[in-house]
Amino acid sequence: MDTIYIIGGAAIDITGKPDSICRERDSNLGRVGIRVGGVGHNIAKRLASLGYETELVTAIGSGFHAGMVRESCQKANVSLAHTYIGTEHTGTYIGIFDEDGDMLVGISDMAVLDHLTPDYLSAVLPQINQASMCVIDANLSPESLAYLCANVTVPLFYDPVSCAKAKRIDGNIGKCYAIKPNRFEAGFLSGKSCDTLRGIYRASDWFLEQGVKRVFIDLAEEGVYWADADSCGVVPAETRVFRDVSVAGDAMSAAIIDGCVRSLPAEECALLGSKASAEVSDQVL
Repeated sequence: MDTIYIIGGAAIDITGKPDSICRERDSNLGRVGIRVGGVGHNIAKRLASLGYETELVTAIGSGFHAGMVRESCQKANVSLAHTYIGTEHTGTYIGIFDEDGDMLVGISDMAVLDHLTPDYLSAVLPQINQASMCVIDANLSPESLAYLCANVTVPLFYDPVSCAKAKRIDGNIGKCYAIKPNRFEAGFLSGKSCDTLRGIYRASDWFLEQGVKRVFIDLAEEGVYWADADSCGVVPAETRVFRDVSVAGDAMSAAIIDGCVRSLPAEECALLGSKASAEVSDQVL
């Protein structure tokens, strides 16, 4: 059984979706949900469901919310053997969606992950370097991302999380085997406008020039762009009933990682990602 280490965020997600058009600066009728989330956590759960031995290296606090994270991982067969346990509150994310399920705004409080320092991660490094792949997300500090990029010898998969955090990897992005930004994060990282498909191509070329071997860009309803040194293209999106962008994006990442570990061509990895994203798109808040 392949082992994959996922180093990144686990959090309590609080989400809100209005019943009709969202009116700003007003109280809207709708639905509010609470669940365990975080990019690292969500990817780890999906990979475990695909049969991988998953090790989630994250940081949680104490109290009820930390217990929710532990319970979620235990049920999904995700190991927390190397997770930091602190005394502050567990990471928390608030996401507000519009009536169609697209995100209006999100607020992320992941300060507890500052405990995943290079010194802390160095104790886990020998185990990481025996895995099939290491997944890192931008909830980590720039120093920790730089440490992992310099010292991890197995293929690295990078999820930028958000535009606000994407550039934490800085000049180390070329040390990643594969990356999966959305079009906004791709533009923010590359400095290229990704409003058009031509812009997506330019951004992708920039990533490949930095040293990234495989580029996957989530284009939402337009599909998934993929590229490697030999070719590139766009896989059309499958039909979505309701798109919860955070859950769908993490499901896409896990499916792409699965394809990469199995050494499938980049286009097939993108197809897997598109299908996985559609499978969870009918989830409600």
